[in-house]
Amino acid sequence: MYGVVLHFDSKTESIINNLWKGLRDSGISNYAYEIQNRRPHLTLADYSDLEEPQYKELFDQYYESASRMSLTFNMLGTFINSGALFLSPNPTRELIELHFKHHTHFKEYSQFSNSMYSPERWIPHCTIANRLSNQQLLEALQYSTNRLEMIEAEVQEISFMKIRNQDNKKVVETIHRKELI
Repeated sequence: MYGVVLHFDSKTESIINNLWKGLRDSGISNYAYEIQNRRPHLTLADYSDLEEPQYKELFDQYYESASRMSLTFNMLGTFINSGALFLSPNPTRELIELHFKHHTHFKEYSQFSNSMYSPERWIPHCTIANRLSNQQLLEALQYSTNRLEMIEAEVQEISFMKIRNQDNKKVVETIHRKELI
């Protein structure tokens, strides 16, 4: 599996990492630790297969001069019947356009794309916990609500990554990343 993801400033990453740690330490969710090297992120695209070298080159060219953006996270949500809890940013025009233009530019890969991330279905989100029972979802929501305040984040990096198996563990491998200007 391949993905294109947005990463945040260190303060925002620290807030989310601390939330993940608290959920784990409280026995509510181990989501953040199920895959090695997982970082807080927003996924723009998710692909089942790609020609890595070709996509990397196109990615590098396309995002050569991409700009940083500010986002405000002030909503916790869940997808119906998913057992997932996520933080959702206010959907700025800049974020929606970045996502739409990505999918337009890389449309030749749409046959490999997870439809959940297509422009007409995408809900920007940063997953906090996943695969929760109803009771765990309630606990995760309560835990997170009591510990979070509005987050003013800056998107500072875009990455092309894949999840691979290594020693019977899933590992996030960054194939290429671009610091945003």
